[in-house]
Amino acid sequence: MKRSVIISISLITTIIAIQGYRVIESAGLLYAIKPHFSGQCEAVSGIVGAEDITIDRANHYAYISADDRRLNMKSPQVDGGIYGLDLTNPEASPVLLYRGSSASFHPHGISLYQGALYQGVKGTKSLFVINHLNNGEQQVEVLDVKAVDELVFRTSISYPDLITPNDLVAIGPSQFYATNDHGYLRGSFMQTIEDYLGLPLSTVTYYDGNKGSIVASGLRYGNGITVSADLKTLYVAQVTGRKISVFDRNSNTGGLIKRSEIPVNSGPDNLEWDDVGNLWLGGHPRLLDFVAHAKDSAKKSPSQVIKIDVSSAQPVVSEIYLSAGNDISGSTVAAASGGVMLIGSVFEDRILKCKL
Repeated sequence: MKRSVIISISLITTIIAIQGYRVIESAGLLYAIKPHFSGQCEAVSGIVGAEDITIDRANHYAYISADDRRLNMKSPQVDGGIYGLDLTNPEASPVLLYRGSSASFHPHGISLYQGALYQGVKGTKSLFVINHLNNGEQQVEVLDVKAVDELVFRTSISYPDLITPNDLVAIGPSQFYATNDHGYLRGSFMQTIEDYLGLPLSTVTYYDGNKGSIVASGLRYGNGITVSADLKTLYVAQVTGRKISVFDRNSNTGGLIKRSEIPVNSGPDNLEWDDVGNLWLGGHPRLLDFVAHAKDSAKKSPSQVIKIDVSSAQPVVSEIYLSAGNDISGSTVAAASGGVMLIGSVFEDRILKCKL
C-alpha cells in the first residue's frame, strides 16, 4: 500500500475518532444520572409546554411561556399563550393572560423588563416574547404590564437577522438581545447536520430600538440569554457546547466582547436570576435522550437544575436538582425566588413547583 494512502486513511480515521468523541462529549452520553434534590416538589397542571418562566420578584408572580408543541406537530396548529401564576397563593393555578396579537402565536423565550422611567411612568414593566408564526416568520412581541395579571400588546418587532430566535433579554423599553439557536432554518436537513456535527453557526443579535444586527457569532446552539443587573455583562447558554459564554457589553453601541466561559457539563437551556444574584438554568444532561423524548413522549429525558454563583472571578457551579425524567422530562428552565423554584419543560403537561 502506498505511503500516501496509509497517511490518508490514518488522517480520516483520526478525524472520525475526534468527531466521535465530540459527539459523545456534547451529548453527555457518559453522564451518570443519580437523582437528587434536597427540597420537595409538586406538579402544577393546567399548562402544556412551559418552555420558559420568569418571575416578577417584587410581586412574587411568575410569567410562563407555553405552547403545545406535540399537538402543533400536526395540523391545524393551536396557539400557545402567556400564563401567570401567583406564588403568594399556595393553591393558585396557572391563568391565561395573553393569547397573541398576530395571526398565530407560538411563544418561546420571554424576558421581563422593568425600567426606571418609560413614557413618563416610573417602574413600567414590559414582557418581551419571541413568537414563531405559522408562516415561518419570526418576531418579538412587546407587552406592557398594566397590572401584575394584565398584559397589553404594545408592538411587534422583526428584522432580517432574527432567523431562528430562541431566547431574549430586554435591556431597555424597546431594546433587547436575542439568540439565534441555529444558522440554518428550523426543520431543514442542514440544521440536523449543524446539530450532530456541533457546528458553531449560532449567533446573538441586538435590536437597538430601530434596527437589529448580529453582535456575536461562533456559538454552538446558542439558547438562554440574560444580562447582569448593571447591564454590563451578558451570559449566553450554548447547548451543544455545554457551557455559558460571558461577554462584556458596550453600553453605548450594544457591542459584545467575549470575556470567558463557564463549563456546566450539561446542555444549558434558559437562564434566570434569583433574589441574591445567582444564575439558574434548566439543563439537558443527556441530549440524545432529549431528542428521543421529543419524538416519543413515552421515552423519558433527564431533567436538571444548575445554580451558578457568579459573584467571584471563579464561578461556582452547583447541581441543585437531577431526575431521570419521571416527574418532568426535558427541563428547560428553573426560576427561583422566595424559597420557591419552578421547573418548566418543552413538552410536559405540567410544571414543577418546588420548595428549596
